[in-house]
Amino acid sequence: MAAIFFDVDGTLVRWPGDYGDILADAFERADVDPDADWLTHYDERFFHHFGEFVEDPYYRAFADVCDRFETDADPRTLSDALVTAEFEAVEPVPGVETVVEKLADDHTLGVLTNGVPEVQFGKVEQIGLLDRFDARVASHDPDIGATKPDRDIYEAAKDRVDAETYVMVGDDREPDVDGAREHGFETVHVDAATEDLSAPDFRTLATLL
Repeated sequence: MAAIFFDVDGTLVRWPGDYGDILADAFERADVDPDADWLTHYDERFFHHFGEFVEDPYYRAFADVCDRFETDADPRTLSDALVTAEFEAVEPVPGVETVVEKLADDHTLGVLTNGVPEVQFGKVEQIGLLDRFDARVASHDPDIGATKPDRDIYEAAKDRVDAETYVMVGDDREPDVDGAREHGFETVHVDAATEDLSAPDFRTLATLL
């Protein structure tokens, strides 16, 4: 039996268009009219807090935006609006539903992702696949605190499942392929831009095991 772990963003799910549109939509949902500097500052602060493993980097980044631009907007309302906008915009990568259903019959499936657990797993739930994944590993789980390609997150995944073979499926070569391979995983590189299951990456995955 193999344990097959999937990345989330760009592997299981994707958004049509640019993520900046989703961020702008979150501001609009909270009745805030931002300019481009607000959006840029949010991105900068989010990735700062994300890298520091602070609790709720979405909220903290919006709080920084509100402080910087002296607005009375509520950071909690903004962060909740962004997560809602992400969930509503997300769609499955074409072909992945078929692959997951096929592999789940014979193998243990897991999610192995960088990000906040509630948000990352919520995206997978939004596309109707979360119940197919018995093992769920996210970098910002307080018990993990490590991002791909760090060793600790891969070891955490192995600790969740006892398997003969570990496989990592992802779209980002450095963390999902090179990092996983370095830590004892077989790897499958997939392309989020694929439009159907005939693409070589997903065909390989569906017949690999």
